[in-house]
Amino acid sequence: MTVIPFRPRTSTAGRLTTAEQITAVFAHPGLYAMAGAVPPKDRVGRPRAFPSYLLLGFGALARVYRSGSRAAHELTDPATWRIVRDAVEAAAAEYDLDIALPGDRPPDWDAYRYARNHHLTVPDTLTAMRAAFTATAVDQARVFGLLDPSGPGSLCHPDPTRTVYGDGTVVRPMYRPPAARRTTDPATGQAVVTYLDAAGQPIDAPRRRFDPDAADYHGHTGSVHGQNFVAWSVRGPARHKRVVLAVDRVPRPGLEADTSVELLKALHAVAGSGIQAVAYDGAFRGRHIDEVMTGCGLVVINKVHASATTAARKGKTTNPRWHTLGTWEHDTDAGPCTHHLAAVDGAVSEIGLDEAGRQVVLHRLERKQVKRPRRTSGRYHFNVAYEVPCPAGPFQAWVTPHALADETDHRRADAVRVIAEGEAEFATLYGLRNDAESFNAQLKRTLLVDRAMSLGGARQLLDVLCFAHVHNATNALRAGALPVTATRGLRAAA
Repeated sequence: MTVIPFRPRTSTAGRLTTAEQITAVFAHPGLYAMAGAVPPKDRVGRPRAFPSYLLLGFGALARVYRSGSRAAHELTDPATWRIVRDAVEAAAAEYDLDIALPGDRPPDWDAYRYARNHHLTVPDTLTAMRAAFTATAVDQARVFGLLDPSGPGSLCHPDPTRTVYGDGTVVRPMYRPPAARRTTDPATGQAVVTYLDAAGQPIDAPRRRFDPDAADYHGHTGSVHGQNFVAWSVRGPARHKRVVLAVDRVPRPGLEADTSVELLKALHAVAGSGIQAVAYDGAFRGRHIDEVMTGCGLVVINKVHASATTAARKGKTTNPRWHTLGTWEHDTDAGPCTHHLAAVDGAVSEIGLDEAGRQVVLHRLERKQVKRPRRTSGRYHFNVAYEVPCPAGPFQAWVTPHALADETDHRRADAVRVIAEGEAEFATLYGLRNDAESFNAQLKRTLLVDRAMSLGGARQLLDVLCFAHVHNATNALRAGALPVTATRGLRAAA
């Protein structure tokens, strides 16, 4: 059996050589799990010249070299191709894979492009490959000591190693968008695009190359034309301990949060109780937060929507981020005693009136306990106990972040946070989300001038998936989890 050599890195930069990156790509079990999700060739027609794992590996190397044609050129070097063959042979022996080993001829750009266009981006196949990627990524996270169902933390105090974080990023196309007129169909509500020529007259299709799936996405930095991709990740406290868990493409503007929620549900089905909390930015509103909490039973860490802050700066309202929760009563020796509670900037607080009759915060309440019973419908229901100080003696008030029976919207879920901004735990857990920006930046550095290398949403999603594989594989190699003799831990965690 060929052993893939692994030398622990001591450099502060933590960089891997190109040979080590190639080794990681083909030594990681995720490559073969994704390839196993690709349906075999039909009996009719010429058989495929290269197995699926080699073609997916080629797609991953295109991200290492930042170009498919460059990857094809480098693979013609006998020394480089020997590295690939050694890594595949060692992986086949270690994982007991029943695969065709590489021959003397490496895959080229034409072979990969044909496979990408004809069977790797078929919707069902791409979905199956992403599911296989997620299953292997969760295994790797557990080898790293992350997402451990019996690990530290609780719903009241989630642990960072069991908190997943997500974000979206817009990748711009290589080609400028064609001139077009965009309207909305009043019957369906769908956007209608009419392409225009140089004189501004309608035409059937643009006369130059363009990305038909790109659209205008609006964020805090303005409008960006491109395609939006979301990813969920987890990381440990040490360097190079980030694991990308799942990726997907946002089908159209306005659906980033919805896409992220559905992707999180698929991830949660694999990781289960290994996840305690999720961190996301302001794209998550009340209905998304409520769906994650009731559907998956997870605590959501995010800020109260920024529009309220804007309203406060403009002086449009005196209490822009206040949400009245109601009145709680408890018995004392002197009789019933009442306290008024509200969510202020997401934090459950006791409120009262000052001398001028204005509402003020009397106490920010301390969270004591979180309960999450599962109802007969299969959905979870959160209740949080807060300690309310009182001269007659403190008592516990139970508050739910979900809508009450007489509430028909998600205003309460939008206003109440189990872990609110201003707590030390919030800073720690929400701070994990900033790490997603690093992954987004690394993805774009594998592209030419930060622009998409492929045309079309499915092809670009395949590029993102291949980069996520490179990312996880190289981090596994850095951690010492990918000399082939040490990969048994990945199988044992399954």
